[in-house]
Amino acid sequence: MSEGASPGAVIEDPPGLIPRPADIDLDILREMYHARAVTIAGVDPRLNASRVAERLGIGRARVDARLKEWARYGLLRRFDVWPNPSLLGRSGFTLDVRVTDRFRKEEVFERIRLIDGAVGAIDFVGEWVTTQFVVATPADAARTVALVRGIAGVAEVGSTIEWGRVESDRELSPLDLRIVRVLRRYPTEPLSVIARHVGVSTRTITTRYGRLVEDLAVWFVPVLDFRALSEPVVSLNVEMRGPAERESVSRALRRAFPKTLEFRRAPFGPVLPDALAVYFVLCSSAARVEDLEGFVRRLSGVQAVELLVMIRIISFPETFDRLVQAAFEGK
Repeated sequence: MSEGASPGAVIEDPPGLIPRPADIDLDILREMYHARAVTIAGVDPRLNASRVAERLGIGRARVDARLKEWARYGLLRRFDVWPNPSLLGRSGFTLDVRVTDRFRKEEVFERIRLIDGAVGAIDFVGEWVTTQFVVATPADAARTVALVRGIAGVAEVGSTIEWGRVESDRELSPLDLRIVRVLRRYPTEPLSVIARHVGVSTRTITTRYGRLVEDLAVWFVPVLDFRALSEPVVSLNVEMRGPAERESVSRALRRAFPKTLEFRRAPFGPVLPDALAVYFVLCSSAARVEDLEGFVRRLSGVQAVELLVMIRIISFPETFDRLVQAAFEGK
């Protein structure tokens, strides 16, 4: 009950709450990824309703209606466009952070935002959050961790999880950097609009954009706000006794909890142990979260389980803004 509410008062759902997530929402999200599984990047933001509907074998109107729901209720806030960090002389890493007061996490996020190299975070229910950084050297990574550890409101930091690097034979040309700057500002606009802002023809943009995406020179990262959903989204880390157990555990999980997406290992994401699987599970209610944990713990081959309820994905755009601008000025 909210402060000031009278006994027995009915507290309505807050504005922006999707009434009932459907299986189609996960199907659409899966199809938005090139690999058809969740990765740190790899989304195609220009995948329109017609192409998704064709892949799923359903009507375009149904897909279009769900995408409009996403926008209406704020599930998909926007896309953040990241240039491949290796093309800017940077490597990525993830760092788990425990805060002293879970109701003052926003203050911690704002302090982390000021650190050079901070690019994003994931907010979970409780005291732990995950932060993401790109740095030039291992010494810079160590300094970054020390800075985070010293932030007011931080109680503890975990070990760094390095990202795999995707090296590229190409360099970002001045035109590429202009395109990246415009894409970061208008990530979902038609390529004709991007061309106008860059100052080149639509044909040139179409060719260049295709190469940037195919070469993994730019990544599109969805910024999602799970508070728009009426059902909790759980990040589920499952440690197996060995990599061979992965497929059987995945099948059993999907049968019991059909609204499950697996995090797919990619060469440009966090480097995870072979025996660790990460899933995103949409539970039908808060009460089912405990059922989920108990079910997975009882599966043969499972050694350990960690479960966190997701709140939102946060973007810190300032680092890539500075890096792209510095690279452009250096050309």
